[in-house]
Amino acid sequence: MALANKATRILCVNCNICVNNLRRYSALGLNTRVTALLCNWVYPQIIDEDDVVCDTCLQLARAAVNETIHGQDSSGNQGTSSLSRPARTDVCLICGCSTARKQRCPIIRSNCTEMQQSIINIIQSRLEPQQISHSSHVCMACWLRTKREVERSSHQDQGRIQPEAANNEQEGQLPMESNELSHSSEVVLPNYKRAANTSNHCVFPNCRTTTLHTISNKLRALVLSNHNYYLPPRARVCYSHLISNTWDTLYEASTSLNTFSIEHIEDVFSFVNTFNPTLDFENLQDMDDRVFEYWMGCSKSQFNELLEDVPQVMEIKRGTLGLAAFLLKMRTGDSDERISSLLQVPRRTLEFLIDKIRDILTQVFVPMHIGINSLTRTELISHGLTIPKGLYGHNNAIVICDGTYIYINKSANYSFQKQTYSLHKYRNLLKPFLIVACDGYIVDCYGPYKATTSDSVIMNNLFRDENCPLRLYFRPNDTFILDRGFRDSITLLEQCGYKPCMPETLLQGHRQLTTAQANRSRCVTICRWVVEVVNGYFKRDFKLLRQEYFHRALPRMMDNFRIAAALINKFGVRLQDNEYAIEMLNIINERLHFANNLANMVDTTNMNRRSANFNNITAEADNIFFPRLEYKELILFAVGTYQIRQAHSYYGEHVRFHGRYVIEVCSESINSSEFNLRGNNTTLIRGKIRSRHISRRQYYVYVLIENNRSGREGIVEYCCSCLVGRRTVGCCAHTMTIVWYLGWARHENNISAPAEFLDSIFIRDDSDNEE
Repeated sequence: MALANKATRILCVNCNICVNNLRRYSALGLNTRVTALLCNWVYPQIIDEDDVVCDTCLQLARAAVNETIHGQDSSGNQGTSSLSRPARTDVCLICGCSTARKQRCPIIRSNCTEMQQSIINIIQSRLEPQQISHSSHVCMACWLRTKREVERSSHQDQGRIQPEAANNEQEGQLPMESNELSHSSEVVLPNYKRAANTSNHCVFPNCRTTTLHTISNKLRALVLSNHNYYLPPRARVCYSHLISNTWDTLYEASTSLNTFSIEHIEDVFSFVNTFNPTLDFENLQDMDDRVFEYWMGCSKSQFNELLEDVPQVMEIKRGTLGLAAFLLKMRTGDSDERISSLLQVPRRTLEFLIDKIRDILTQVFVPMHIGINSLTRTELISHGLTIPKGLYGHNNAIVICDGTYIYINKSANYSFQKQTYSLHKYRNLLKPFLIVACDGYIVDCYGPYKATTSDSVIMNNLFRDENCPLRLYFRPNDTFILDRGFRDSITLLEQCGYKPCMPETLLQGHRQLTTAQANRSRCVTICRWVVEVVNGYFKRDFKLLRQEYFHRALPRMMDNFRIAAALINKFGVRLQDNEYAIEMLNIINERLHFANNLANMVDTTNMNRRSANFNNITAEADNIFFPRLEYKELILFAVGTYQIRQAHSYYGEHVRFHGRYVIEVCSESINSSEFNLRGNNTTLIRGKIRSRHISRRQYYVYVLIENNRSGREGIVEYCCSCLVGRRTVGCCAHTMTIVWYLGWARHENNISAPAEFLDSIFIRDDSDNEE
């Protein structure tokens, strides 16, 4: 990024003017020709994603590109006069302030004094790799600030030289001999290199990040051991390079040095012993924080908090190591043999420690954080979010239920094999069952159940007995948010006085849900996604639970699952309300009982089979009117973000099928009063979106817009031929694809089909071309 005196100062990458209070644009988000020209102007400086360009330079670049494209001479060669970099003569190159009315100092000057040359050298080092011309200058404030830095450095050098000179005089040595000794103290190591001993910039070349971090001794020792590269004590690194793990590129960097002083060698001896090629799990607190969190899945403070919650761990021999080994196994899913090699303990000892720790956590830690006995009803109600409370009540408990899967190996036990084979997943698995609060807090988990046991059977087994703990815990009017797999348990839950909420099922003989059914289904799905996120936490944070379980480990599988659930409750981050949750709730309540008049008109006139009344148009930036939307308006229109993420992928499929983004505009006038359509002076747009599941199926999307209104209010009616296409609370992903592109994406410069590189993976045959 362009250089700045302060982290809050943003400079134009081309002219260096400060743009904190000016209009600015991302340099990499512009037209490719404009970006290429900017790269040519600022060469050898490399433009990255943080660089910005001011409005003036952007207009100059666009004008230069247009002149280059259209200003060809009669021989067909493009003119090159517009490609030269425009010079701005009234900007300080360091701070970016205007010097039109300020005193300024040129950087390049003849007959410099030693002080001036030192100042110029520092300025040039700060501006590298930016090139400096004879017209370049800095403001007087930056010049004086650099001068004071040179003076301070000079005083420090004199303070170091004077004691050495006094010692030399006492020993009868000449100053020349002292200088020779100083030069001889530096040695050249052909197989090692080092970074500059400075904290002014990142050790990686061409990095302009101003927020820098110190480098720990363990990391310095690791880099020295693995890459033969020495990082001095004052070396600094930015966060992006710290986590990128590209230390091997430093050895060949142009900024690397191969001269080492006595101080450098002494420093190496001071920290090299801190490096241990094997992880020292016997002294966990001495491990690097990032390394600790990588292997354990928790920070040191969380690990210590876990020890405080379960003091019994400390009472057994090598209990801390056993807890670390258990967390490491849950985190990595590695075999006991590999973990024992890593921890440098015998395998039998490791297995004994892990079994002891698992028993302690199951008996002590899990009951503290999992189960209805660890959570009062008031606490459960407090875990609600704005939208579920607004839809299903503020004073009752709202929970989400669902089953998840743990995949296992095939078995030679045929009875067990049949009971664990899922015809839905076509794999062997066991099913834990979860009850989750609206913010992701896990109320309890049960199981494991057979793969052939449905969710409704599990629910009936949990609530059938009147005196069972769950029936005593939940009260009438408590809400259970479920999926369609619980349809056979709805009757039992209603008999218990609960309010089960489940997406609607298709009526016999119908191809679509009615508008009321689709709206009620959307109210369920906007709350139910939480349990899917929690299921993802188990597989994301604990690799042991996402890989196939071996049969020998199955007896302890559910203990591991419950411990993982307790760890998620203890250290996991609760889900929060969307920033537009209140507005979304108001939209749901407002549109819940809206009729979809446009869908009625499409069905009545059989419009899906009519093509003569529609004209094909390739949608571009300005060739068709459609209200321009902000991203916030897209979220409010869809009442969520899931459909927006799907729209990008549908867009890629749409463009891949047509070659361009093609829509259809109705050429005949629409009688709004006949079908009670909303809006006046309207235009009907139709799009054909291919199904993401069945290649030969496509859905018809209709959007009715009002020509004299802007923003989200300009979209007055919409519908789709898919299962939930008649909903008026939000919209389906197919409708969002049309709205997303016409209202937002076509006005952006960097929209492309996702993962295009995958199109060239397969060897294509004739059937692919026919599609």
